[in-house]
Amino acid sequence: MDSWRNRAFNKVLFRIMRQRLAGCNTTQEMRDLILSIDNYGALISAPKGMEVIPTKFAHIPCDWVNMPRSSGSKIILYFHGGGFCFHSPKIHGAFLGRLANATKSRGLMVDYSLAPENPYPTAPDECFAVYRALLIQGYLPHQIVLAGDSAGGNLAMTTLLRLREANLPMPAGAILMSPVSDMAVTGESAFKKCKDDPFFDLSTLLLMRNNYIGNQNPCSPDISPYYAKLHDLPPIFITAGTEELLMDDAVNLAEKIGEDGGDVTINVVKGVPHVYPLFYQLSEAREAIKLMAGFINDKYKSAKSEQKKAS
Repeated sequence: MDSWRNRAFNKVLFRIMRQRLAGCNTTQEMRDLILSIDNYGALISAPKGMEVIPTKFAHIPCDWVNMPRSSGSKIILYFHGGGFCFHSPKIHGAFLGRLANATKSRGLMVDYSLAPENPYPTAPDECFAVYRALLIQGYLPHQIVLAGDSAGGNLAMTTLLRLREANLPMPAGAILMSPVSDMAVTGESAFKKCKDDPFFDLSTLLLMRNNYIGNQNPCSPDISPYYAKLHDLPPIFITAGTEELLMDDAVNLAEKIGEDGGDVTINVVKGVPHVYPLFYQLSEAREAIKLMAGFINDKYKSAKSEQKKAS
């Protein structure tokens, strides 16, 4: 439900995020802003007992995010958002910790290289390499779930598509929060919500996109999963809010997956902003974590059952 709390939160987010991002003229200015917000403890706080351990897979920096209920066998492989240009490790880590705790999993967040210093295809290459490294080191695909928000949702989809083309074992499922799926920006919400989105405006979105793709074709399936053939993928859970530019990226991607015969669940929540599950103070975010945890636990069980049948 679109509550007064949501409207109040959106107004705060508009001031501390959208207005300040719109005033940034360079990527470095955006990074400095996001870093200051990430260190602002009142916006988000880590759950009790969370432990972050730096590591590497395929020589790519990652962070284990462990909770008291984490198991060593189940992994949420997480690709953070940030427009492919920046990272807010405390906010993303806190979310991942809560989701890991709710599913008795370990979180593994990939610290992929950022644009514009490292434009496409560096980030998807690294995300794919980390998943392959997990398999090589003996982690079982039916005990891995991919997850990502915004740009990270794009990278999760790209990783699935690359796994399919490489004929490698798929994870148990994937969770996409406000995913970037159409770099050509053809969704109506990008224009209808351009004045209302409390997170960023269209010019900021295009700046981040251009940093990432440069002169590449925005309709390339490896850049915009919406334009790919979306068959033979594992179950996918997608969520987005009605107050965001990228709502149609989520809705249209879900429709395309369904049309191509995929198992997809779409959850569009009224009144909430971009990547709303990250903001735990919202009741809708807490409810989203419950839904995602239920999805993950169900897919762990289903994939394990299929694994046993195959063997």
